[in-house]
Amino acid sequence: MDKHGIDIRVASGSNGKGRYGVGGIPASALVNPNGEVVWFGHPSSLSSGKVKAALKGAKKPGKGGFLSMNLDAEYGGKLKKAAGNAESGALGKALSGVRKLLADESFTEREQAESLEGEITAYVSLLQSQADGFLEAREVLTAQSIYSALSDNLKGHAEAEAAATALEKMDSDEGLQDELKAAELLTKARDEVQRRGKKKAARKFESIVKKFPDTKAAERAEKFLDAL
Repeated sequence: MDKHGIDIRVASGSNGKGRYGVGGIPASALVNPNGEVVWFGHPSSLSSGKVKAALKGAKKPGKGGFLSMNLDAEYGGKLKKAAGNAESGALGKALSGVRKLLADESFTEREQAESLEGEITAYVSLLQSQADGFLEAREVLTAQSIYSALSDNLKGHAEAEAAATALEKMDSDEGLQDELKAAELLTKARDEVQRRGKKKAARKFESIVKKFPDTKAAERAEKFLDAL
């Protein structure tokens, strides 16, 4: 992917071959919202009808992007608004709503409220751990976007502290700042490939290697240049 300047998500290092019974490529699997494989075969034989059937009854994704939750349980009554906020990606508002209800001694649906609070905090922890993994792998732009979203969205809650601390670390670490600068330049270089072609964009990749030689972006830029 790096050699050809292609910037799409791939399941690098996965054990999908064994799980899906892949005997050759290309091969595709269609997974429904419940995580069940409902179709497997050559991608050319996958029809729009099969995709529509697999998505039947699925909830539309929330407007909050990766912050939007698919809750395990249904929450009604006074918890409906907080649940709606969680599903739309307003995690801070959702937590505020739930905790306000839990602080009210007259509120009777405590078990459900605690369940919703647990779902939200578990999801925040998951996002935080994913961001930490991206940072460890030097996928700094992705890590930064997750940390920033969590820090801003959860402002005023203890759950925001880990993300805010991680952002402070990134700001104060010269090595990580170089990674960020190089990654931003790599994004621009890939855009240049789409506009002008590989050879005309080569100088931008060469510049990354020269200015930021010890970064993840430089490694990727070198692979791209080697393939020219």
